[in-house]
Amino acid sequence: MDTLLKSVFPIFSTKPKLLRTKPLKPLKVSIKPPPQDFDFRAEILAHSTATIAKTHPHLLDLADNGTLVLIEKPQFGPVPVWRTEFVEPEGIWLVGTNHISSESAADVDRVVRAVMPDNVVVELCRSRQVLLGFKGIWISISK
Repeated sequence: MDTLLKSVFPIFSTKPKLLRTKPLKPLKVSIKPPPQDFDFRAEILAHSTATIAKTHPHLLDLADNGTLVLIEKPQFGPVPVWRTEFVEPEGIWLVGTNHISSESAADVDRVVRAVMPDNVVVELCRSRQVLLGFKGIWISISK
């Protein structure tokens, strides 16, 4: 055992250097955090509602009740240079739904018909996916 403890491999020493941690240096961040009283939700919702009022006024009732939110490209930042093959959408339309509500289905139908998006993404939890029998589905919506 003494031979092992005198080995140059740190794993066999009584005080292995591998297990020591270096003191952490404080991180230098180039982006200042927002002020503590900044309410990003209110700002995004106000901008979203104003844009929907200009571009799709017939959907304003959905924006006013919080069902519809539009996040425009300048709000989610520039595309990193290493992602040249990816094209960011000009806007992301979020429609809040209740999975079993016919009113929610009608809201989604209204938004899709009005906006005519290139893509539609549906979030569906596993329990509802199993209940509905979905294994994976692609739906094509013709314009």
